[in-house]
Amino acid sequence: MKVLGFDTSTMTTSVSIIEDENMLALYSLQGSVYHSESLSDMVNNILNKFDFDLSQIDLISVGIGPGSFTGIRIGLTFAKVMAQVLKKDIVAVSSLKACAIKEDGLVGSIIDARRGLIYACLMEDGKVLMDDTIIELEKFKDIVGDRKITLQGVDAKKFIHEFKNAKLGKELQMNAYYIALLGLKKFKEVGGDDFYKLVPNYLKLSQAEKNYADKNKTC
Repeated sequence: MKVLGFDTSTMTTSVSIIEDENMLALYSLQGSVYHSESLSDMVNNILNKFDFDLSQIDLISVGIGPGSFTGIRIGLTFAKVMAQVLKKDIVAVSSLKACAIKEDGLVGSIIDARRGLIYACLMEDGKVLMDDTIIELEKFKDIVGDRKITLQGVDAKKFIHEFKNAKLGKELQMNAYYIALLGLKKFKEVGGDDFYKLVPNYLKLSQAEKNYADKNKTC
């Protein structure tokens, strides 16, 4: 089964194609990129370079955050359009968990959510101990305690000094191979997602949504 996976939840746009669990192609761009402009070009480039055709893709797997609100929206919209036009199955997966499954043992995947908060999940040898959440950094530190932990995610290096017994994981940037891998696993277990019910995993309101809610708040 060939899976096209991609993620735009961080400053890294990453696209990968796998067959079963084997990586066939990977293309990532890191830095200040415009996801809406780069993603379609990257998909086309990876297909052309490795001589694939979209008709050969069986499943589309997309990371839905948490992370950049704009990036997540762009990635999910692109995935849904592709799935609808090509009549392919689609699955949405956690961008945090895609980082966490790179490592063995206890793994904390974290992204800075500002103001003392982080997006985080906690896994151990592939098993979810704490699902994606937005949590105070201090509370997350209390949960981890003195245990040996590997920190993953784009902001892991920023917080490594906050933990008593932590090490940095390998390849902290997003890698769409793991998005595709998670999507394949999910599809085998529960099948594809309902196209119409797929929504981004923001975990908190955007500033625009907050402003709208405050403006329309009733006393």
